[in-house]
Formats: sequence, C-alpha cells, structure tokens
Amino acid sequence: MSKQITILDDHEWPSAGFHFRLPIRPESTALVVIDVQGYCIDAEGHMDHTMRRFSPDFHEGFLARVETMIANIKRLLTTFRENKNRVIFTRHGSQTLDGGDLVLRRRDREKVTLASTDDQSGHMAMKGDPAYEIDPRVAPQTGELVLDKNTSSAFHTTPIDLYLRNMQVETIVLTGVASDQCVLATAIDAADRGFHVIMATDAVNNLDPGSAEATQILFGRVWGYVMTTDAILRWFTTGETPSRTRLET
Repeated sequence: MSKQITILDDHEWPSAGFHFRLPIRPESTALVVIDVQGYCIDAEGHMDHTMRRFSPDFHEGFLARVETMIANIKRLLTTFRENKNRVIFTRHGSQTLDGGDLVLRRRDREKVTLASTDDQSGHMAMKGDPAYEIDPRVAPQTGELVLDKNTSSAFHTTPIDLYLRNMQVETIVLTGVASDQCVLATAIDAADRGFHVIMATDAVNNLDPGSAEATQILFGRVWGYVMTTDAILRWFTTGETPSRTRLET
C-alpha cells in the first residue's frame, strides 16, 4: 500500500529564510549525464531484468519515463555540443570482478537480489559488462569525459571536482538516473562545494515518481535550481534570467 506524505505548498514555505539567487552563466555551464547505463534500462541479468520479473506493471511505467528522459537528454546534448560547452558522463558499478571495491550495503544488495532470482539477475553491472556501458542513444562523443564511480555521488570516487574547476565550470546541469539517488547525491555534493546546480526535472528518472517529485521540491528550496528542459534551453540560448527555478507545488 502506498503512503501519502504532505509537503508544504510554496505559499506555506518560509521562502524569506531560504531564498537564494545563483549567478548562472551559459558560458561556464557543463552538462552532466549521470549513470544512463544498460543495467537499469534494458539489460538482461541486472536491475532491469529483476524489475521485469517481480513488478512488470511498475517496470512499464519506469520505462515510459525513461523514454522521456532520453529524449530530453538528447535535446540538451545537442545544444551543449553546438555551443561547445563541456559534456561529462558518469558510469556506476563495481570496478572489480568480485565487487570488493563496493561498500558493504551494496555488496549485500547484490547477494539478496541474486538469491531472490535464483542467480538469474542481480542489481548493478561491473565495469567491463555490456550492461555497464552508457545507453547508445545518449552515447559520449570522442573527447567527452567519462568518469567511472562506485558511489552514489560522483564527487566521492571520481576527480570530477578537480576537472570542473580546471575547466572553469561554475554551473552544472544534472540529468540521468536516479533522481532520488545518484543524481541527488551528486547535486547536493556539488552545491556544497560551491557549484551552481540545475536539476533538469524531465531529464532525470527513478523507480518511484513520487520520490522524484519530493526530491526535486526539496532540492529547489535549499540547494539549487530545478527547471524543465524547455526552460533550461530557453535560458541557455537567450541568456534571459529564468522566471521559475523551483518545482511548482
């Protein structure tokens, strides 16, 4: 049974105590595509396979949202590439064959998932598996940075902080999977390090759409901007200050 949680409406939220304005500039903005990999979208033997086995209806809803996410990431990629802005990708998974580089809870998740499927499917792919690779519809181009990580936040197990600063990037637009996990963890870490963060609300995805919405409301109130792909592209191409930078409640 689902649970309903009440979040304050915008008019109830004490904006005066939390308001902020970010000096975002298109010329110092990078697009970051988080973990859009086969293991969670269309791969046999991993999370996608497990979901299809136990929750087929739930899974269909997830895949429908994946299509929207992919379409909007492609639009952002086109614009950022045409404007010669930086594009960065991350890939998430075990970096060793036995998964020993993962924290204990992730290793345990693999064991539990494998046991529940009679060893037919686990959760996350390891580096080198076909399912570890980025979905070909949004594949990196030659020269674009691809960072491998084994934690939710890209700032913990990759040199992304150093690279962004070396590239003189001030603002990052975050897209990918999952909105309430790796995207959120990366977004908060980036904001705490002084980067201006924009979460693209319709270019991210996760298993629970309610969790995604709650995540985006909270992120937009405290840490950074939450904008649609249309709004991001309008700002990026015209330079006009966005009229709304939070998810409407």
